[in-house]
Amino acid sequence: MEVRKMNVKDPVCGMEIDPKEAAGKSEYKGQTYYFCSPDCKKAFDKEPEKYVSPDHHHHGEHH
Repeated sequence: MEVRKMNVKDPVCGMEIDPKEAAGKSEYKGQTYYFCSPDCKKAFDKEPEKYVSPDHHHHGEHH
């Protein structure tokens, strides 16, 4: 039986990933984003505004 994991979505490619197994992470405007590959992280770091839309603020989570 598989335990349900809390997956997050890679903001660049939209892939669902386990944050513990993410290839990288970046913080932007107080929010942490996780990536499936170094290429997605690189793309996000270069142009974060391109991948972060205003509707991402409904989570209300602060770490």
